[in-house]
Amino acid sequence: MTMQIKGLTAFIGISLPLIAIAGSAVAYVIKIYRESATIRREQFFELMKLLDDKGTIAAKVAAVYHLRQFPEHKDFIVRFCEIQKDNILGDRGLYLTAEMQLTLEHFSKR
Repeated sequence: MTMQIKGLTAFIGISLPLIAIAGSAVAYVIKIYRESATIRREQFFELMKLLDDKGTIAAKVAAVYHLRQFPEHKDFIVRFCEIQKDNILGDRGLYLTAEMQLTLEHFSKR
């Protein structure tokens, strides 16, 4: 009986620290995942702010191109590009309109 108790004590002595380490690792991964999601969401909103600013056409074209990296927002991006491409005026806006059309085509393939 004492051998069983010693074996159980040894098992618990080894298992508990390993369980604690595994729990800490899982908590760390969850924390990193949440931080990554927050950063990604902030990047998306920064792109949308750039498109709303009075910045350069080149910056807006690049922002529209980069929107393709956010497939989780596909429905919104498609609606946004469909509405906005019809509201862009001027010769310089042709590049932006063309990029919006390419972004629409990109998402229609998926």
